[in-house]
Amino acid sequence: MIKNYIVHIGTESVLIRDFIDFVNEVDGENSHLYFMWKKKNAHLMSSSQCIVLQKYSLFSLMLQPHFLWRFFKELSRADKVILHGLNELFTMIAILLIPSLFRKKGVWFYWGAELHKFKKSKTNLKNRFLLSIQRKAVQNIGYLAVGMPSEYNDIKAFFNTNSKPIWSFKYPSNMFDCTEELEQKSVDFIQQTSLKIMIGHSADPSNEHLKLLHLLNQLLSTKDDFSLYMPLSYGQNVNLGEIKSTGYKLFGDRFVPILNLLFLSDYRSYLSEINMAIFPQKRQQGMGNITYLLANGATVYLHPEANHSVYFKKLGITIASSEEITLKPISEADSTSNRRIMAEVFSKETLTKQLLDLFNNEC
Repeated sequence: MIKNYIVHIGTESVLIRDFIDFVNEVDGENSHLYFMWKKKNAHLMSSSQCIVLQKYSLFSLMLQPHFLWRFFKELSRADKVILHGLNELFTMIAILLIPSLFRKKGVWFYWGAELHKFKKSKTNLKNRFLLSIQRKAVQNIGYLAVGMPSEYNDIKAFFNTNSKPIWSFKYPSNMFDCTEELEQKSVDFIQQTSLKIMIGHSADPSNEHLKLLHLLNQLLSTKDDFSLYMPLSYGQNVNLGEIKSTGYKLFGDRFVPILNLLFLSDYRSYLSEINMAIFPQKRQQGMGNITYLLANGATVYLHPEANHSVYFKKLGITIASSEEITLKPISEADSTSNRRIMAEVFSKETLTKQLLDLFNNEC
């Protein structure tokens, strides 16, 4: 017998694909339906009875009465509605059309860009309009799933919302399962160097690729035994060509840009080889990468004012500052301590309990 019926709304991504697989593994009591907005030609997941893939276009969606009828019917049937991110105008309009439903059933899985894209954007007419719609939508969502108090306080202040917090790290990409015995896959692009440095987590400009490449060129010499890895397979950056050419110019074949999307298991095999990583963002990004690297004992550089940097330090985890990069690894004792803490806080058992509590209990 089905306990609860849960509808999910979000944009197709590797993150959501792995989330669906995880929920299928750990939740045998509840029924889940996923409405996923498809924006790219890449096939990251397949349509099924529980996954509705719909190419996103606000105008075309408005001209599909059968889809609209099913969409709003499923929302009305749902015991809970989980919003994976909140970036599509259609989703915001749906919240404004039936605000009482989302105040009672809505749970927003906050991603980060929903707030910070407006903080860094110029306040032109379009951005002011979108922010106004988004703020009104957020104020009608009953619950907010976040990983840390500072993050919740930022959202509450910026959007002037009274959404109740649900504490969870939400996605298996942020999980470290120390009990699972996985056969370690070989990674063909990893070089056998003593120092393997990861620069950023995506192509997004917030990773400051060019700045870090020039800084590392000053800190490293040709005598050092190192290789540099730069994930560029997702995110937008108009300077992508310059980033790649600069990397090759400064470091030759020691520079390894990662241009293709990898499955989670392959990506984690790659991360397990990295022993130093730099994330210069002033806001929380790349948490899946960061948690896995810390859980593997790597030296991780974060901006000292970033929410997740402050959060990790409060947990007792040793974090290096991206404002003072020295390329000195943390001690073996600190590395071991980081592993222990991460295994406790970001375990599979913890995420399973967080999600099942959310699915099964009244908010």
